[in-house]
Amino acid sequence: MSTQQIYATLRRVQVEVKNLPKSEMLITVEVPHELMEKYEQQAAARVSEKIDVPGFRRGQAPKAFIIAQIGAEGFFQEVLNVALPQSYFEAVKMKNLAVISRPDVKILSKTPLKYEARVALMPEVTVKGFDNIKIPETPIAVTDKEIDEVVEEMRKYRATYKPLDREIRTGDRVEIDFQGYDEAGAALDKTKSANHPLFVGEGSLVAGFEDQLLGMKTGEKKKFPIKFPKDFHHEPLRAKMVHFETEVKRHEEAILPELNEDFVGQIMGEKKSVPEFREALKSDLHRRKAVEARRGRENALLEKLLKEAKLEVPPILVEEEVDYMILDLQREVEGRGLKFETYVEKLKKEKRDLRKEYEPEAEKRIRIRLILNYLFRELKIDVTDEEMQKAGQALLVRTPEADQPKLKEQLEKKGDVYLRLRNNLMLEKLFVKYLG
Repeated sequence: MSTQQIYATLRRVQVEVKNLPKSEMLITVEVPHELMEKYEQQAAARVSEKIDVPGFRRGQAPKAFIIAQIGAEGFFQEVLNVALPQSYFEAVKMKNLAVISRPDVKILSKTPLKYEARVALMPEVTVKGFDNIKIPETPIAVTDKEIDEVVEEMRKYRATYKPLDREIRTGDRVEIDFQGYDEAGAALDKTKSANHPLFVGEGSLVAGFEDQLLGMKTGEKKKFPIKFPKDFHHEPLRAKMVHFETEVKRHEEAILPELNEDFVGQIMGEKKSVPEFREALKSDLHRRKAVEARRGRENALLEKLLKEAKLEVPPILVEEEVDYMILDLQREVEGRGLKFETYVEKLKKEKRDLRKEYEPEAEKRIRIRLILNYLFRELKIDVTDEEMQKAGQALLVRTPEADQPKLKEQLEKKGDVYLRLRNNLMLEKLFVKYLG
C-alpha cells in the first residue's frame, strides 16, 4: 500500500469555522490520534537527522530515544512544526477557504491536539466608477530661472574659496560648530554639529538660525534662542524653544568659475557652447520633471482609488504588515551599525508605540493591495510567461554577478521575488490603462 493510500485511510482533521467581523474567520482544528502518530514519526525523523543519539546513526534513532534526548516539551514543539502546517492546510482545503493571511494560531489542548487559527479571507471590494477615473496631465515647462539655478549649483560645486576677515554677509560660505539646549540647559538630541558648512542665507538650517550669523567673524561665539516650527520633521523639536551656542570656525568668500566653454567642457566632457549647454540642461530638467509628473499622477490615481473604494480591511493583515515594517526598520537600524534593542528602548523612553505609529500606513498599504487585486481581476490585467521571462532577464542584468545565481533560483521557484516582479508588471499595465 502506498503512502498516499495509507494517508487516505487515516481519520481526517475535524474542522469548525466561525465568521468574525471585517472578513476574518476563526478556524478550529482538532487532530485525531492516528494523524498525530504520523506527525510524531515525521518529527522524529526530522530531529534524528539533526542531532546525535548515542548508539544510532543519524536519521535512525527511534522516537523514544529522541524524546529522552531533547525532552518531552522540546519534542512537542518539533511535532507542532510538522502538525500545524499540514493539518491547517488540510482544514483550509476541506472547507475550500480563500485565505489571504498567515494563520494566527492559539493552542487549545495538546491531547488531542486542538487549536484555533484566526485568518483573513478575501474581503468584498468595490470601486465606484473605476472605468471612468481620470487623472489630468499637467503641461511640463522648464523656465530660464530653473536653468540658472542648476548652473549656479554647478558653479558653486566647483568654486574655490578665499578666507575673509570681515563680518559675515548673506551669500558667504561658513563652517560653524553648534549645540542646542533646552530651557534647563540640557543638551538636545539632533541639535549638534561640528564644522557644519553652509552658504548663509540659503535656508539650509531652521528658520532664523542663519540670520543670527550675520555680522559675526571667524572665531566668534554667540548664544541665541530659536523657536522650531510646529511641523518640523524631527517630532521632539516641534514648537520647542531651543537655545543654541554657536562658534564660527571658518568664513570664506566663494569664487565661482566663469560660465564659458572651458567650464562647459569640464561638465559635459566635450566641447559645447554655453547655449548648447543650457539646452542640454533644459532637456535633462524636462525629463526629470516628466518622471516626477508621472509619479505624481500615479500617486494621485492611487489616492483616488482609495477614496472611491469600499472594503473592510482584515485586522490580521494590518498586523502582518506592521511586522514587515518593523523588520525593515530593524534591517535599516542594524545596517547603520546600531543595536535594534537599544533603538527600541530609546523609543520606549520617549513613550512612543512603534506598532501604533505604523498601523495607519500599514492599513493604507493593505487597502491599496486589495483594491489593485480587485482591479486586476475586473480589468482582466495579467502577465504572460514571455513578459515575465523578459522582465526576469532584465532584473538579472541589473543584479551584481555574485547575487545572480540566488536571484535566478528565486525566479525559477516563483517565490516572493517572482511574485513582486509580476505584481509590478501588472501595476505598470494598470497605470498605462489609466494614465496612458
